[in-house]
Amino acid sequence: MKKLILKEIRLVSLIEKKARKFQFHPKVTIIKGENHTGKSSLIKSIYWTLGATPKNLHPNWQKADIISVLDFSIGEDNYSILRKNSFFAVFDEQKNVVGTFDKITEGLGPFLSKLLDYKIKLNNRNSELITPPPVYYFLPFYIDQDVSWKENWTAFTNLSQLSNWRTNIINYHTGIKPNEYYEIKANVQTIQKQVDELESKRNVSESVLNKLLEQFKEFVVDVDIKVFKQEIEELIESYKSLKNKGEITKNKIVKLKSQQLQIQKQTDIVKKTMQELRKDYEYALELPDAIDCPTCGHVYENTFAERFSIAQDEDNCQDLLIKLQENMKETNLKIEEEYKSYERDNEEARKIKNVLEKKQGEVKLKDVIQQEGKKELKYILETEISSLNSEIVESEGDIKSLNEELKIYEDRKRQKEIRDGYFNLMRSYLLKLDVNTMQEKSYKAITSNIKESGSGLPRALMAYYYSILHTISKYTTSTFCPIIIDSPNQQDQDEENLRKLMDFIFTEQPKGSQLVLGLVELGNYEFEGTVIELTEKYSLLQKEPYEELSKEVRVLLEKSL
Repeated sequence: MKKLILKEIRLVSLIEKKARKFQFHPKVTIIKGENHTGKSSLIKSIYWTLGATPKNLHPNWQKADIISVLDFSIGEDNYSILRKNSFFAVFDEQKNVVGTFDKITEGLGPFLSKLLDYKIKLNNRNSELITPPPVYYFLPFYIDQDVSWKENWTAFTNLSQLSNWRTNIINYHTGIKPNEYYEIKANVQTIQKQVDELESKRNVSESVLNKLLEQFKEFVVDVDIKVFKQEIEELIESYKSLKNKGEITKNKIVKLKSQQLQIQKQTDIVKKTMQELRKDYEYALELPDAIDCPTCGHVYENTFAERFSIAQDEDNCQDLLIKLQENMKETNLKIEEEYKSYERDNEEARKIKNVLEKKQGEVKLKDVIQQEGKKELKYILETEISSLNSEIVESEGDIKSLNEELKIYEDRKRQKEIRDGYFNLMRSYLLKLDVNTMQEKSYKAITSNIKESGSGLPRALMAYYYSILHTISKYTTSTFCPIIIDSPNQQDQDEENLRKLMDFIFTEQPKGSQLVLGLVELGNYEFEGTVIELTEKYSLLQKEPYEELSKEVRVLLEKSL
């Protein structure tokens, strides 16, 4: 069993220009401090950095816009993870970036699942098979001050992302259904989805085929298409002829239309010129034989010769206009002829239709062609349905084989051993913690909601949490994570019960596990570890280490961004 071990956490607020660094002991780290010294904010930041947000983060802590860097190890490998708002970056021991993520469920979660051998797959609310996000993975290992002493399995936010997750997650963590079970189960669901898609395609093809078979019943053509070979060749030749003629005619019409447009433009120009010359001539007739220029004083002649020249220009334009009109008429006649040719091409099209309407007995050529097309479609559909059936049978065989493998991991003897082990631990721990009023049926199931009144509830929940953690430690197939417990002194425990509770936490800590424990008062307890003492109220972070720590964090941010 691999273990995740916390090494160090750095917390930096660029807004407040404050920072702080804390180191964790591999066995026990006590975070001690009065209320409002930031004890819970520090504790909540640990799994928050790993993508699991605890409930009731303090608004002032959120307002500080904390950048958190957590150093940790998994087995022999060392990593660091940085979180800033919804951005995450993971680094290896040499501080090389190994992954950056803007999303948890679709990004960081699947990445961490590989590091932690977290192979469970569950359906989300859209029936999509996904890796459950980190909140579900770290859930057994975190006991939150605000909610975990009232109800079990509630420490993080966004637990409603998956429906009916509780039994699956508990069974997974405790090893009742290990990694192998959920890997196989995921494969079964993936293959089943493929089978469903194949069956849907097959249903569509079968529906089309059935309609086609109905058409065969209504109209039966049992004629060899070779009988119609000559008609088909005639059809092809007629089509080729029609196509070639149509292309030639189209090109001719385009050229003639262009020529027609050009002639029309030239005609418009000549007509406009004639109108201008006519106006000039009429104006000249009204003027005297000699005209003084009002600008320069020069005298211009307005003789008969000048007036005659204008009239002559108008005559030349008239001659040109007549020629253009003749060209236009000729072009229009050519266009008319080409359209007649187009009509002749349409006649060819009608010939093709006549060929299709030809009969051999009571059967038309087009009927034979349609029938042959339907036969081809029938063959394609039958081939496709046969192929789909083969794929479905093969996939169903795979599902059957995988379900046989599942039986290995659904061994009732093994599952009973795990459940009985949990129950015996729970019963023993309740006695140690002096919780004597709970009926066995209320906690016998490993998925129980722990209910108890008064000061007995926190101790009953502690018994449950450790029963689950010991079961995980013994049977899990994934990574065991740090146990984080915040403020176990709940519901006004009397001195004797508090002593029992604290002794229990230290003495029954699962072997080889790492414990981070938040306390207001430590008392006289023996343990192997260190104490982080917080003394300044309303200021977990400090100004003195800001410059150094902010530089370290900025370097990591620059690398990741």
